[in-house]
Amino acid sequence: MQTFKEQAVDFDWEDILSNISYVIPIIIFLLINVFFKKQQEQQNRKNVVRSLLSDIKHNQNLMEAAAYQRQKKKFKTGTWRKNKAKMDYVSPDLYSALSDAFGIAEEFNREIDAAKKQRMASYIASLDTERMRKPLERCQQGLELWVLENKDQKKAD
Repeated sequence: MQTFKEQAVDFDWEDILSNISYVIPIIIFLLINVFFKKQQEQQNRKNVVRSLLSDIKHNQNLMEAAAYQRQKKKFKTGTWRKNKAKMDYVSPDLYSALSDAFGIAEEFNREIDAAKKQRMASYIASLDTERMRKPLERCQQGLELWVLENKDQKKAD
């Protein structure tokens, strides 16, 4: 009869090595998956920021054209509405500026919709879109700075 000490030392190294040969590829797969998921998340963030910048530039162009047009077009707010709950990667100041700018844009869109519904083109023409200028500029500067700061993030990871 073997004692406890002798039983504990008696390993079947062949079984252990065969089991490890199954575990190692799984661990490697998980590490690669985590790495690519992190890269994909960073790329998604960059795409959202680029899309927000595009919406801001579009809204700035509409704002500039509003002085010359009687009929106003609606401002773009879709990217913001879709992603605002997931924007924890931008600074609180930038988030606040984005919230203000797109909140104003949504307010104007509601007023434009209401005026169009009641066929009040003169009311649409009287909307003062100038109050969007500073919030849009702050957002544009903040997002462009974010892009610059995160441009080489892939290399740093």
